[in-house]
Order: sequence, then C-alpha cells, then structure tokens
Amino acid sequence: MIDISNANIESLVIHKIGMKAAAEEDPKRQNFYSKHEIQFIDEQTQYILNSFFSLSLKAPELYRFRDDSFAVKEEVARIFQQKGEFYSSSIKLAEKLYNVLDENDQTYSEFYVVYFSNCMVDDNMVDAVGLFKSESKETFLKILQNENEVNFQAESGISLKKIEKGCFIFNIEPEYGYLIKAQDSSKGDNVYWIDKFIEAKVIENEYFNTESFLKICKEFNEEILAQNESVKNDERVKFLQNSLNYFQTNQTFDEKQFTQETIGNPEVIEAFDNFKQHYSRIHEIEAPNSFDIDETAVKKSKRYLRSVIKLDKNFHIYVHSRPEFLERGYDENRGKSFYKVFFEIES
Repeated sequence: MIDISNANIESLVIHKIGMKAAAEEDPKRQNFYSKHEIQFIDEQTQYILNSFFSLSLKAPELYRFRDDSFAVKEEVARIFQQKGEFYSSSIKLAEKLYNVLDENDQTYSEFYVVYFSNCMVDDNMVDAVGLFKSESKETFLKILQNENEVNFQAESGISLKKIEKGCFIFNIEPEYGYLIKAQDSSKGDNVYWIDKFIEAKVIENEYFNTESFLKICKEFNEEILAQNESVKNDERVKFLQNSLNYFQTNQTFDEKQFTQETIGNPEVIEAFDNFKQHYSRIHEIEAPNSFDIDETAVKKSKRYLRSVIKLDKNFHIYVHSRPEFLERGYDENRGKSFYKVFFEIES
C-alpha cells in the first residue's frame, strides 16, 4: 500500500518545457528554467499540492526502471544520495524530457520536480522523487473588489482535478530499479512519458498477470475465433463471458482448469495455447500458467470484454453477461438465421 497523505514536500522546482514545433521561430516557446527552487511552501499549499500530485497514484500498475534506463534513473539516484544536487538534476531531467518530445509537439507545459519525505510504502517510511507534467489549461474567473465595486476578470490556470503525466519514484529496492508509480493520460501517438522519458517497465505482479491474460482472451477472440468460419458469433460470446466469469468466481488462476471450463474443444485449446505463446513473445511477457487473481484488474477488464454480435447492417446485440439466455436458430420459411433472447424484466 502506498500513502503520501502525510508526506512533506522538502524541495520543489518548476520548469517550462518548450514546444519543439515552434521553438526555433519563437524564442519564448523554448525551455525556461527556474533559477532556483521554490523557497517556501506554507501548510495549506503543501496540502493542495499533495492532493494534486497524488492523482498520479490512481493507476494500479507498479513499475521499475528498465535495465537499459539511463538519464532519469541516474539523476534520481543522484538526488537520493545527495539532496544538494536536487536543482542541478532537475535541469538535466527537464532536458531529457524535452529531448524525447516529438518534433511536432504543440504543448508548452510545466514540469515539476519534487522531493518528498515521509511517504509510506507498505510498512516502510521512505523518501520519493516526483516528476509531473501539466499540459492543459482551464479558464476561471477571478473576483476583484475595490472601494466602489466587485468585478471579475478571466484568467487561465491549471486544473487541480487532473494531471496528465506523473510519477513517484520511491527510494526502496534501488538494486532492482526502485519502485515507481506512474500514470499517463495521453492517447494515440503522444505516449512517451513512461517508455521514453522515465524508461520504466511494469512489474509483473497479480494485477499485471490478470489483466494480461484477459487481454489474451480478448485478442484470441478477435484475431483467431473471429476468422474461423466454423465458430459462430454466439460461441465467441460464450467464450468471452465464460472467461470473465472464471476470473470473477475464482481467487487463483489455473490455465488447465480455465481452458477445460471455458473452451473444452481440444483443437481450440491448442490454438489458444499457440496464440498465448505468440502473444507472450510479441509483448515480451511471461504469461504464467497459474497466479493469484487480482479483483481490480478483473473489474477494469470488464469494460473491454463486452461482446457485440453484429447482424448484417441492421442490428447489434450487446451481451454483457448470461450468454445462455441467447439462442441461435434458422428459419427455413424465411431462409434467414435468427437470435432468440430470453429475459426477466424489461426496463
């Protein structure tokens, strides 16, 4: 368990990271480095900043630095060993961040480097280095009052309800690459924070194993079963729902038991095993045959394990559970296939 509710911010510096796409034409869009750390942070601001930075702890994954990590890992280790190097290391970290940005990057953002003490990791009180990047701005109204009136003006600032990119690097198990909690809300081609900047790899724990295996089920269904003309849509739905049901009703995973209960057909089991090995090689993961099931990963996976049966261009049937309430048939008089849906309550 990780808790920073009682953590202290001992050092904080904020730099501006420029827009690569406009830096050459507009010097104001280049990096701007603060000349020193922020000198004083009052108790109320400490509380607000802790709440803001802790948004980075919501993602369930845990990470470590990769073996080939260099810049960030080196500078963080330097900070932990010599706190006096905090400011100079923050400059090097900002430079590394700018270097990994895409040439067409259009964001001019703030980069926070923070030193925390009194962080709880399980039963250990440890220090941490926090790295955060805020990109989007929100407009708010500032109320002004003088002797004659109350007025307002529009200003732009950072929302305290979200942080686009962030990570905590805890000073624990440095020989294994430290313990890192990181999140990145970016999508598409702009995903670089964890892989290219921090250079971290996910820790293959119960959460990772559970999520990975459910992803294997999803992709097997889409890439293998969907391409097999002998496998009907309702059979694909049943496979996904049975897979999810297995993870919801068991505390531990056993692959032999899983394939017998959810697939049964020896030829399909063999195809599934081959696909799993292929998936493991491509994604460079182990995909063990047994592990403890993580409930949080199962709940998260339910969002993308929904089954959809597409019927010509007329109908879509969304099956969230209970595939046994769906019956497939063929009407000889009309010469068309049909689905019969059984239900208890119509809402």
